[in-house]
Amino acid sequence: MKTFFKQKNGLAFLLGMLMTYFGSAQNILTADRNPGAVAVPGAVFVGSTALQDAIAAAADDDIIHVIRSSSSYGAIIIDKRLNIFGIGLFPDTDGSSRSFVTTVEIADPAASGTRISGMVISASLTLGGVAGTLSNLLLENSQILRIQHEGSTTTLNNIIIRNNLLGHGIGTSTEETIDLLAGYVSNVVIANNVIYGSSGSDCCNAQQGTLTTDLSTIENNLFIHNDGISSGWFAFEELRNSIVKNNIFYGIGPRGKVVLSNNTFENNLSFTSKATQGFLTTGGNTSVNNITGQDPLFVNVSFGTGVPSLSTFDPTLDTGSPALGSGTNGTDMGVYGGPIPFNLEGTLIPTIQVLDVPSMVIEGNDLNVHIQAKGN
Repeated sequence: MKTFFKQKNGLAFLLGMLMTYFGSAQNILTADRNPGAVAVPGAVFVGSTALQDAIAAAADDDIIHVIRSSSSYGAIIIDKRLNIFGIGLFPDTDGSSRSFVTTVEIADPAASGTRISGMVISASLTLGGVAGTLSNLLLENSQILRIQHEGSTTTLNNIIIRNNLLGHGIGTSTEETIDLLAGYVSNVVIANNVIYGSSGSDCCNAQQGTLTTDLSTIENNLFIHNDGISSGWFAFEELRNSIVKNNIFYGIGPRGKVVLSNNTFENNLSFTSKATQGFLTTGGNTSVNNITGQDPLFVNVSFGTGVPSLSTFDPTLDTGSPALGSGTNGTDMGVYGGPIPFNLEGTLIPTIQVLDVPSMVIEGNDLNVHIQAKGN
C-alpha cells in the first residue's frame, strides 16, 4: 500500500490525474479478477472475463484500469477506441503480479486511436483483419511476445510502438517479433524498445518490410539475440524506405534476410563477430556515422537466458561505452537515448483505496481530505 502524500510529486500528481480524468467525458472502468474483488455495475468488472466485459461495456475514449493479478485475463478483442492501462513492465510497487493477458486482437478500424500501456501479452498482439485503415495506435510500456499484422485487408497508419520488451528470446520459432506488411503500412515509429530474437528466427521483421515510407522510423532500440556475439542472425527479414538511427544491434546484424533496400542507417552500433554486423551501402541503402565491432558496454545485459529477469537486467550504457553521446544530435544510442527514454517502471495510475471527506464543513474553514491509493 502506498500513501500518495509521501510519494515524489505527491498529492499534486494524484489530484492532477483525477482532475484530468473527471474533467473529461471519459468514463473510468476497472477490470479486477483477484479473489474477493467486488463488482460495481457499469464500473468494476470481476472474474476471469473481467477485462473483456469491461471492453464490452465501455464507450469510445473510455479508460480501463486492469488491476494486476496472478491470473491472466485471457484472450482479448478490442473493437472500439479505448485507453487500456495495466501496471507496467517492472513497477516499483508493493506487489510482484502484473496485468496479464494471453492475446490481444485489434482488428476493426473502429478501434483506431486505441492506447495499450503497461500490459503483459504472453502470446500475440494482432493488428487488422477487418477491411479498412487502422490508425493512430499507441502500444507502450508493455511486454509482448509478438506483434502481427493480420492480412492486407487492413492498412496500418500512424502506429507508435515504444518502450516495450518485445520477443521471447528462446525457442526455435520461425515467427518474427514484429511482422508488418509492405505496401500496407505507413508512418510507423518503433522507438526505445528492447527487441529479442530467438534461435530459429529473425529479430525484428516485418515480412515484406517493417516500415515502408520515408516517414517511418526505427530509433533508439536494443536488438539482441541470445545466441551471443557469434550469432549470424539478421535483425530484419525485409526492410525498405526507412530511417534506422541510434539503435544498438547486440549479437545480431543490421542486415535483411530477404530484402534491405532504400534505407538510411545513421548513428547505430553493431556488435557481433559475424559478417552480418556491417551496414550495407548497396541496394539504395545509406550508412552514416555507424559503429561496428565495438562492445556497447552495458551495465548488465547477458546472452543465452531468454527474456531477462527485470530485477537485474540493465541496458544502461556503462562508463566508456562508445554509444554514449554518439547518436544523432549527440544523444546516446540505445534505449535510454532519444526524447522518451526506456522506463521499466512506466507510469503508475493510482487506484484509490481510501477517500475520507468530512460530512460537514463550516463555511470559511479548510476542507481536510484524506486520500490513500496504490499504483495499479
